[in-house]
Amino acid sequence: MSKVEPFQVFPNGAAERLQAYYERMTEPLPLRARSKADWLERRPVVREQVIAALGLSPQPDRLPLDVRTGGTLQRDGYRVERLYWQTWPQVWASGWLYLPDEIQGKIPAVLNPHGHWQDGARHPVVQSRLISLARLGYLALAVDSEHLYDYPTGVTPLTVMTYNNLRALDYLVSRADVDRDRLGVVGESGGAQQAMYLMAVDDRVRVAVLAILVSHFQRILFNEGHHCPCNHIPGIMRFTDEPELCAIPSPRALQFLTVTGDWTASFPEHELEELRALYQLWGQPDRLDHRQFDSPHDFGQEMREAAYTWLERELRGNRKSEPVEEPAHVVEEPESLLTLDAPPVEHRGAEGILDWFRKRVIAQPPQLESKPSRRAYQERVRGEFRALLGDAAPVTLDTRWHSVENEERETKRVEDGASASAPHQAAHFPYLVSFRSERDVRVPAVWLPGEGAGPWPALIALHPEGKSAALRFPVVQGLHSQGYAVLAPDVRLRGELSRDWLHNAILWGRPEAGMAVTDVLACVQWLYGREDVDVRSLTLLGEGDQGVVALLAAGLDERVTATIADCCETTYRDGGEGLPIIPNVLRSADVPQIASLVAPRPLWLYRVPEDRVGFPSRRYYDWTNRSYQSLGDRDALKMAKTPLPDPYSLHEWLHRRIRRAKR
Repeated sequence: MSKVEPFQVFPNGAAERLQAYYERMTEPLPLRARSKADWLERRPVVREQVIAALGLSPQPDRLPLDVRTGGTLQRDGYRVERLYWQTWPQVWASGWLYLPDEIQGKIPAVLNPHGHWQDGARHPVVQSRLISLARLGYLALAVDSEHLYDYPTGVTPLTVMTYNNLRALDYLVSRADVDRDRLGVVGESGGAQQAMYLMAVDDRVRVAVLAILVSHFQRILFNEGHHCPCNHIPGIMRFTDEPELCAIPSPRALQFLTVTGDWTASFPEHELEELRALYQLWGQPDRLDHRQFDSPHDFGQEMREAAYTWLERELRGNRKSEPVEEPAHVVEEPESLLTLDAPPVEHRGAEGILDWFRKRVIAQPPQLESKPSRRAYQERVRGEFRALLGDAAPVTLDTRWHSVENEERETKRVEDGASASAPHQAAHFPYLVSFRSERDVRVPAVWLPGEGAGPWPALIALHPEGKSAALRFPVVQGLHSQGYAVLAPDVRLRGELSRDWLHNAILWGRPEAGMAVTDVLACVQWLYGREDVDVRSLTLLGEGDQGVVALLAAGLDERVTATIADCCETTYRDGGEGLPIIPNVLRSADVPQIASLVAPRPLWLYRVPEDRVGFPSRRYYDWTNRSYQSLGDRDALKMAKTPLPDPYSLHEWLHRRIRRAKR
C-alpha cells in the first residue's frame, strides 16, 4: 500500500460547497396564518412539538411547592426576600422576590427571567427593574437561571429553566395577594428567551415584554460557529421559528424591544411584519407593540421605562396614562445579596434533576425472546432513529473523479464525469473521488482498489480525523493487504468537511451523526454501483466516535454485510464520553440496542466497556448477545474489551462469517 499523505479532493476548500447546505438548513420558517381558524388549528400542534423539543414530555409531576425562604432586606418602599420552591423531588428553584411595602387586596405580579448578566439577578441592571416594579406596586419575582445539559435524555438549559418558570407561576398564583388574572413577564436577552418558551407552553401570563432577543433563528447561527448553546433547542427548527413561538400566546399583549446594535436590528422589517399580520387576523393590532432603540445589546433605563409603560397599560388598564418613569432607587452590591442565601439542606441540585430524567425517560430494553418480536423491535427503533437523525432526501451520486499524486509525484487524473467504475485503474493506487450525498453536499473520499481485477471485498473506513487518518489506521492497511478494496470518506463534519456545527445541527434536528450516516449510506450506494466490488462482502469499520455512526448506518441499511465498531469503553447511559451527541438518544435506545439493529449480520464490537458500579455495561451488552441468539446466529457477534486484533485475525473472522452469511 502506498504511503498515504493527507488527500485533498477540493483544492479550493469545501467551505463554498457546504455554504449552500448551511443556508438551506438555516432558512427561516415564516409565520403564515391564512385565517384565524387556520391558526387555531396549528397552535396546539406547535405547542405539543415545543413541549417535546424542550424535553418536557412527559412533564414532571407538580409536587408541593414546599416554599422555603432565606434572608430578607427591608428598603425604602419595598423589601427583598430570598425564595426557594420545589420543582423536582428534593430539588428547589431559587429566586428573588421584591414586594411593595403596602399591599392592599390583590396586585399584579411580574415574573422576571434574566439574561446572561454577570451575577445573574444580582446584576445592577436586573436589580433596577425589580426594585422599580416593586415601587410601582407590582410583586416582582426573578428566577435564577440554571444551565444544565444532558443531551442523551433531552435535557438542555431551557428544559430546566422553563420548568422552573412554570413552577414560579404556580407559586405566584398560590399567593393570596396576587391577582392570577394579571400576570406579566419581562425578560431581556436570555431572559426573553425563557419568557418566549414559557408563554409557548403555558397560558397564564397575560402580558409580556420580550427585549433584545426575538429574531428568526437564522440570525443567531453562523457558518463558522454558533451563538450561546442554551439557544439551541433540539430539533426545533424542523417545525417552527421564533415568530411562531411568540405567536402561540396571541392575542395576548406582547411588546418587543429591539436595538440597532445587535441581531434584533432587522426585527421591524421582517419578524414584526409576520406577527402584525396575525394580530390583524385577531382584530387586535393594538395588543402588539414594538420599540427600537439606538443602542448596543443592553436593557438600559429608557428600555425599562418602555416596559413599565406597557405593563401599566395592559396589566392595570391605564391606557391613557403618561409614559412611566423609573423610580429613583439604589441597588445593592451583588455580593451583599448573597448573605440572604439559605438553600434547603435537602437540595440535590443538578444531580436530582438528572436522576429524575434518567429514571423516567430512558427507554428500558424490552424482554424479547422470539424472532418476530426482535424483528418488530428492530423496525420500530429504526423508525425512531430516522427521526432522531433527521431524514435526508434520497441519494443522487453524481460521481466525479479528481487528480491525485503517487509516491513518485506522477500526477494521474480521471476526467470529471467518468463512469463510476473509472476504467484502467491500477491496483493499490489511490484515487480521489467525490459523490453527492444529499442536495448541496459532496462527500470527498479516497478509493483504493484491491489486488487484481476483482470483484473485491470492500471496506468503508471511518475515522474521527477523516479519510487520511483512516488510511493510516493499521487495521485498514492490513485488510487492504489482504485483498480488500478500501473507500475512506470524509463524512460530515470530518476532514475536509469539518465545521463547528455541533450546536447548529442540534437546533436543525440534524445532529452530526445524522449527517454522517447519510454520507456513509451514500458510500454504500456508490460501492453498489461498481462491477469490481463484491457487494455481498461489504464491511463497515468505525473507529472512535465513528463506531456509533457505523452501527447506525449498518442498522438502517441491510446492504452492509459486516460491521466493525468501536464502543469507546462507554454507553450513553454511562456518560457517553467520546460518543457522538444525539439529543434524546436514550429515549429510544443505548449503544447495545443500536448494535442489535445489525443482527444477525456479522458484528465485531471492540473496546466494549467493563462493568462499573451502578452501570453493568458489559452485562448490558448481553441484550445484544441475546438478540443474536434470537435471530439465529450468536456466533456472528464478537465482543471484546480490547482494541482490534491484528488484521490477519480480523480478516479470517470476517471471511469465515461473511462466507457463512452468503449461504
